[in-house]
Amino acid sequence: MLPVIAAVVGARDERELLASMKLAGRAMGYDQVLFGIQMHLPGVGALQHIASGYPEAYQKLYLDRAFLGRDPTVAHCQASAHALEWSEQLYNEHSRELLEESRAHGLAHGISIPVHENAHVKSMLSLGRDKPFESPAERAQVMEAASVLANCVHVAGAKLIVPHLLAQRRPHLSPREKECFQLVAAGKSNWDMGRILGISEAAVAFHVKNVLKKLQVSTRMQAVAIGVALGMID
Repeated sequence: MLPVIAAVVGARDERELLASMKLAGRAMGYDQVLFGIQMHLPGVGALQHIASGYPEAYQKLYLDRAFLGRDPTVAHCQASAHALEWSEQLYNEHSRELLEESRAHGLAHGISIPVHENAHVKSMLSLGRDKPFESPAERAQVMEAASVLANCVHVAGAKLIVPHLLAQRRPHLSPREKECFQLVAAGKSNWDMGRILGISEAAVAFHVKNVLKKLQVSTRMQAVAIGVALGMID
């Protein structure tokens, strides 16, 4: 089982990552897998992505009925770093529909393993199937293997998915706006930037104003903070 799990780290893209997750899940007796990763950056907010091997009909239903906000496994993994075994007791009157639909789509039983890299980056790996553990020995073996898999998937996800999340959040800046932004980060005044770039202070002010607008902030300090978080500052 360990070689199958370790292969996850070698995935070259999200498609390969999901395929390797499915193989590892099947090796543990689970035919349904899901991985979600979330980054929370100061001034930017939450960036999220899900790589799901769940049935497509279930994925659509989950999205259409806004189950994310009612899913107790997601709430647990955001708040706790401890593994969670699914049980009926997790669900209340607001999430009962989710439980029933999960059962109908072969996701009656499963586990969710959170990985908290730090306060800003968290992920969860969920493995689902239609039957419970057959014995305490199976439970112990699966929980141990799933913990290793969750950490391997987290490493791979951080490498493959996080850069795309950051890129999607970065606004497009013109070449001149990029130059001005780098100089703003270096603490240069409009006058200094005008001399360095060979343009007027009015032109500098225009480009800086555009940068702030695209980053949806009102001050240069806020812009620089977001630029650093999004990897836009050299």
